[in-house]
Amino acid sequence: MSSPELLLPMPHNARLFVWFRLLFNCRFYYPVYTVLFLDFGMNLEQFAILNVVWAVTIVLLEVPSGALADVLGRRNMVVLAAVLMVVEMLVFAMLPVGGPWVFWVFIVNRVISGSAEAMASGADEALAYDSIPEAEQSNTWPRVMARLSRWMPLGFIVSSLIGAFVYDASSVNRALAFLGWEHADLAKEVTLKFPIYLCVLTAVLCLMVTLAMKEPADQGARVHPTFRENVRASLRGIREAAAWIWRTPVPLLLLTLGFLLDSIVRLFYTVASNYYRLIGLTEASFGVVSVLSSLAAFFTVHWMEWLVRHRSSKFNFALVILMVAWGLVVLANPLPGWWGILAIAPLLLSMRFFQFFLSHYLNEVTSSERRATVLSFRGMTMNLAYGAVTLLFGWQTAYLSGRLGVGSEEPQVFAAALKWWPWWFAGTMLAYFLFRAWRVRRLGVSPDSGR
Repeated sequence: MSSPELLLPMPHNARLFVWFRLLFNCRFYYPVYTVLFLDFGMNLEQFAILNVVWAVTIVLLEVPSGALADVLGRRNMVVLAAVLMVVEMLVFAMLPVGGPWVFWVFIVNRVISGSAEAMASGADEALAYDSIPEAEQSNTWPRVMARLSRWMPLGFIVSSLIGAFVYDASSVNRALAFLGWEHADLAKEVTLKFPIYLCVLTAVLCLMVTLAMKEPADQGARVHPTFRENVRASLRGIREAAAWIWRTPVPLLLLTLGFLLDSIVRLFYTVASNYYRLIGLTEASFGVVSVLSSLAAFFTVHWMEWLVRHRSSKFNFALVILMVAWGLVVLANPLPGWWGILAIAPLLLSMRFFQFFLSHYLNEVTSSERRATVLSFRGMTMNLAYGAVTLLFGWQTAYLSGRLGVGSEEPQVFAAALKWWPWWFAGTMLAYFLFRAWRVRRLGVSPDSGR
């Protein structure tokens, strides 16, 4: 990018979009997420149920909320997402530790949280993108995504370090003693809520950011006078967006490749700690790996931006496919110690590159009136694919556990499971290219056909 372009002001909604994503996603309790729920009195089975409730809520509401955003206004949906986040955090903060009814309050909390995620999905990005003058969108949006991609890793590092610190009672008491409170003796039942209190603050800030956003001038023309008409328009928008995706090669192929790549990389992120143990890293170093990965993402953002400006979408997605394939081959043949981390660096970075490319190319071919709905389809398909792959991984480990005659938590079971991953990925990529050829031939158009 040239120096004059770097100095161009960022559009109002685009700047606020970056702040919204940071405040909405960088939560202080993430580094202690599982143990936090257990400390509230949940067991692992209940924790799993809560995650299922959260995921199902998102899947059920994601596309309908995107369609409503295209009718009622994207700003309204983003504000609603922030309001729900405030309610979610307040419920979390006021919940007492233990008690027979805590699980059911957490069910309500997870429904609210999933609803907030669904309301924001697609609407925030569509609002920011359509606030950019149409003639400037292709040049300005990479700048917006670059800024977001730079600050998100740093946001996660800061929130994770602070969240983990204030959660630990001994660390907080030592800090208070250093500051002059000699008899500081806060109990764990007190400090475990400190990350949540910080999230209440960020939720309020998030709401303030959304209230400062502005709806594009042409959005009001889409709103209908009655609730029933707005619902009907939203349902019609879902059907029309789905039909457009199915008959238009670029969005169909982007979404298909999207959930295939996203699902396997997200599965690795989910079980990454098992891989770190497998290659001999101590648990104390897991956080170091996360920080190094985030810093690597921060320093490679300019590569992503350069690639969308100077290389074709085919080249860029081929690069991501190669990054993922390389990483999966390394997982199947792991190297010991930190060499094993260095070798999977392309895999750790692949998700950042992929999300950057997908956002750019999908927004580029999607018209304004259906943008939030289409972006919600992106989120829904990815979540469904990730859920399916996670289930397959569970069945795979159960099968290998029985075949090897050891418990499913044993390292050799996980190592054996990783041997299958490159073959799975090769099979899904072959299926994608066969589907691509079949669909393009049926439509009788170029695979690069957009709107």
